[in-house]
Amino acid sequence: MFAYDKLQDLNGLETDVYAYIMKNRDKVEKMTIRELAKEAHVSTTTILRFATKMGYEGFAELRFALKQDRLNQEQQGHPDSFDITVPLADFFHKVNTTDFEDLLDKAVDWIADADMILTFGIGTSGFLAEYGARFISNMGKLVLPIIDPFQPMPTDKKLFANIVVLVLSVSGESREVLDMVGKLQRTDAKVIAVTNHTNSTLAHLSDLTIAYYMPEVTNGTLNMTTQVPVVYLLELMGHRLDQRVNGHQQDTQEKPEA
Repeated sequence: MFAYDKLQDLNGLETDVYAYIMKNRDKVEKMTIRELAKEAHVSTTTILRFATKMGYEGFAELRFALKQDRLNQEQQGHPDSFDITVPLADFFHKVNTTDFEDLLDKAVDWIADADMILTFGIGTSGFLAEYGARFISNMGKLVLPIIDPFQPMPTDKKLFANIVVLVLSVSGESREVLDMVGKLQRTDAKVIAVTNHTNSTLAHLSDLTIAYYMPEVTNGTLNMTTQVPVVYLLELMGHRLDQRVNGHQQDTQEKPEA
């Protein structure tokens, strides 16, 4: 129910409001604006600003929209209790919008034109970086994963003249990730961040950011936020790259003589 292009304009505190609402939609329906402000650890002004950016005249209208959205889902046989299907359904709706399509097209353009692609992540994102490298390699591109945040980077800028780096990070705030991106900034490589929201430090340091906006779930110091959108985005970029590359190959192949 929240448009992707509008979510991109949220600041840090407004993103916190969005994350809380997505995780506690049924509770928010019954909350006052002051109760929500207390639970989300923001001011009432932040909530009103969030509602306005989402296209509502105030908190009351936002709360009514949440209720209507829940009733619609219940009528379709999908109760609106919090589970992973709710934010994922919202994500899959967003990826079909024009803004998201344009963002993916730009990323695929860069990848298609690159001489080499690097994927980078640590922890769970490191495993996904390896998977992304293997999957995109199927499309005929040279793709290598980097999962060691302490791996030295060459100082010769010429080596990065036509390289794209896909950086995967949920929070976009991990020190090791930011250190690596800092090294990449001293080169001519293009950095594409695949992260949870656009107001992170990683997003600000990258040349292009693809955000998926999932409610962050943690267990102590462990981040258990779903990575389904990341897998989907990697595969989606891979398939679009395949269409681009194969289309080019088909156009340039010589026809056999009769």
